Amino acid sequence: MDPKHNVSQTQLTQGFDIIGDVHGKADKLFALLAKLAYEERNGVYQHPTRKAIFVGDLIDNGHQTLAVLKTVKAMVDSGHALITMGNHELNAVGWATQHSQTGKYLREHSATNQAHHQAFLDDLPTFEDRRPWLEWFKTLPLFLDLGEFRVIHACWHEPSFADIQPYLNPDNSLRADAWEAIFAVGSRPFKAVENLLKGVEETLPEGVSFVDHKGKERWEVRISWWRSEAETLADIAHIPVPGQNRAAIDALGKVTADNKLLKRLAYQGECPVFFGHYWLAGTPSTLTPKTACVDYSAGRNGPLVAYRWSGERVLDNANFVAAGAE
Repeated sequence: MDPKHNVSQTQLTQGFDIIGDVHGKADKLFALLAKLAYEERNGVYQHPTRKAIFVGDLIDNGHQTLAVLKTVKAMVDSGHALITMGNHELNAVGWATQHSQTGKYLREHSATNQAHHQAFLDDLPTFEDRRPWLEWFKTLPLFLDLGEFRVIHACWHEPSFADIQPYLNPDNSLRADAWEAIFAVGSRPFKAVENLLKGVEETLPEGVSFVDHKGKERWEVRISWWRSEAETLADIAHIPVPGQNRAAIDALGKVTADNKLLKRLAYQGECPVFFGHYWLAGTPSTLTPKTACVDYSAGRNGPLVAYRWSGERVLDNANFVAAGAE
């Protein structure tokens, strides 16, 4: 699939600052924009020669939601920023939307789901407060393919683009009639959006499981999809707490990562890809010469991170900028 380019080639003469998951932390956003030399003019943060790109997950976790949303939307509306949808914006729409036939909310109102969404609900306590932001979330593209580089919230995955394409508008936002389909658990569009906005997962071999960082046993493992070269599935399986999951890692080490498996799971493109979502820690650095995650846990105690892209085909650690670590 060749996803539609969202920005004209003339705009690519500018530099772009790809900004990670803000998660309701306005103070960190303002600190990062200042460090990147964006200035507020007529109520809009802007840079004379560069443009910001937000990778989604503007909401939840932090309690400065309205300031974040107003700041980012003003930048997008004025042409000083672009944005992709995060899984938290997707889930916010699902939480608030009832199925036309069953009346059930598209995203189950379980205690766990509510806990993940509580900061947004607290900061915007009535549906009327939330309504305009939910309508905006519906318009956000799932990905940006800018020709020379790409941006997505969690995972650039070609098979999922093919599955979701019939449900997209020309600007790669979800069609108005797509929402019920993409929340139908187990359907192809559901799985495609899960892959793109939450990451690809692979079913573990029979009898193999691992325990995640919350102590929950799991039989599917998230894939480090940015690694396009691997000898075994263990090389691209994202398993936390390795010391406690040695048996699972050993079992995955016996599954050969042949070209067919890699093509289904790993990035095969030639241009750089930027994304968020993964709650990384430590010093920001590239994952491969052409992939970079800009989520360094700003929603918790980490800094808000940006990568300053200026046309390079091989990404450089010197281009990361961070601000606001607690």
